[in-house]
Amino acid sequence: MPATDTNSRRGAIVNGSVLRPGDDLPTRGTVTWSGSAIATVSSDDDSSDTVAVEPSRLDPRPSEDTVVDAAGGWILPGIVDIHGDAFERSVMPRPGVMVDIDLALADNDAQLLATGITTSYLSVTDSWEPGLRSREMLHQLVAGLDRRSGDPTVLLHVRHERCNTYGLDELESLIASGVIKLLSFNDHTADSTATSTHISAIQVQRAGVDRSVLEELQAAAVARRPMGFDQEARLAEIAAAARCPTAGHDSADQADLDRDIALGVAIAEFPTSIPLAQRYLAAGIEVLLGAPNLARGRSHLGNLSVRDALGAGAATLLCSDYHHPSLLQAPYVSWAEGLQPFGAAWATVSAAPARAAGLTDRGRIEPSARADLVVVDPPAGGPARVRATIVGGRLSYLAP
Repeated sequence: MPATDTNSRRGAIVNGSVLRPGDDLPTRGTVTWSGSAIATVSSDDDSSDTVAVEPSRLDPRPSEDTVVDAAGGWILPGIVDIHGDAFERSVMPRPGVMVDIDLALADNDAQLLATGITTSYLSVTDSWEPGLRSREMLHQLVAGLDRRSGDPTVLLHVRHERCNTYGLDELESLIASGVIKLLSFNDHTADSTATSTHISAIQVQRAGVDRSVLEELQAAAVARRPMGFDQEARLAEIAAAARCPTAGHDSADQADLDRDIALGVAIAEFPTSIPLAQRYLAAGIEVLLGAPNLARGRSHLGNLSVRDALGAGAATLLCSDYHHPSLLQAPYVSWAEGLQPFGAAWATVSAAPARAAGLTDRGRIEPSARADLVVVDPPAGGPARVRATIVGGRLSYLAP
């Protein structure tokens, strides 16, 4: 979603119901914007009346006004997705088949807009593996995003593998310069000396090397884990100085929590039990879980149930993880099952992740906030459907 000049753009969404901060449900209203910021949020006095509008324009010139007819839909803050690796399928649509990075990012853009995601963090794995999750892929994505002239809607989240100890200076530079906007501390290697049983077929496919080569690389990586722990402390210091939020990943016990507290992480990604998630929250650390788990009703890896976690008050943020559309559906599932009021459920995909990532200008519908908005038809015998997506005051998606 490349950035554009929106200084003279104006627009409005009419004939819908607006979700305001703190409300449980949307109420009839109109939202207007000027440039890239919301200008007004007004209530409609008579819900029986509709506002006469001219046809919407998909790609208006900056000097023109845009009017979107919500036609009874819900006007919601744009979704903020701070952890998503579904873009990998745009980069590698078939195992071992890579496409041009600019084309992959354009494909990913289309998926984001159609599912109401107006801010997306590309969760790139900085691994010891070659191929899709290699440092070279990180280089390509950094270059691809740089060509988009500072796009504020697609940002870089690096999931640094603890056992990838090479190129520390380069990683420090990317953090210090602000290229990396979110840093996670990961370890997806075996807990002991790596053997072939710890190498999956998916890893072999995405790495593009023989299994025997990958086994050797992993064994060497595991041996470097102690060095990786030391490097994490250094990376955490660099991130704090750069005001780059950090996250722990897949924590399993009190030792992981203690280490994350020492590192100063702001977010716990996918803790493996509800009691542990509650201890993170008690320590002032946000807990992020996956929307596909909630939408499907279970984890694809057999981990904790997001429905159970929300019911226990043990989660504050949701992310797309590996499936963009689930992030749109998840708040409706949470609301329908009585886990949260709708306003609180929608905040887990908008205001709360924006806050956790330090994005103070978005995630809510109020004057002066960034005009990132989505018009949604709520579920009615099928999934919720995005009718229109506005990004920084630009009508970027209009459903047929």
